Amino acid sequence: MAIRVDIKGLDDSLKKLKDLPHIFDEELSKAMNDEGLDWRDDVRANTPVDTGDLRRSWVFAGVEKSGFIFEMDLSNNLEYADYVEYGHRQEPGRFVPAIGKRLKANYVSGYYMLRDGTNRLEESLPKSLEEAIAIARSRLND
Repeated sequence: MAIRVDIKGLDDSLKKLKDLPHIFDEELSKAMNDEGLDWRDDVRANTPVDTGDLRRSWVFAGVEKSGFIFEMDLSNNLEYADYVEYGHRQEPGRFVPAIGKRLKANYVSGYYMLRDGTNRLEESLPKSLEEAIAIARSRLND
């Protein structure tokens, strides 16, 4: 008595399994990169403008993968970016030649453009990642 097993399609299934990590990484990276660019644009749009330097200085560094962790970074290297983001104290009555006026307020409130933009990113990112996973699954089924 002999048993015959037909393994047609097994090679294709094994190839798909080999491609699985690459396809998922590619789709997740694309989705995160798109979200990161939207994050940068959102933060830029909510950054106050005087000279425009602060707004132009937002830099999205892209998506980095380390092990199973994907990271993205948005930064601004201008020395006064933190003061605009979080607010700052000042000395009322002090004359500031750059603006030609004396300071009036004890404290200048922050604009929180990065914090608010990050909160919006945290709301939209899960849906984008779910869509990326669905695209990766459909690519595996093709």
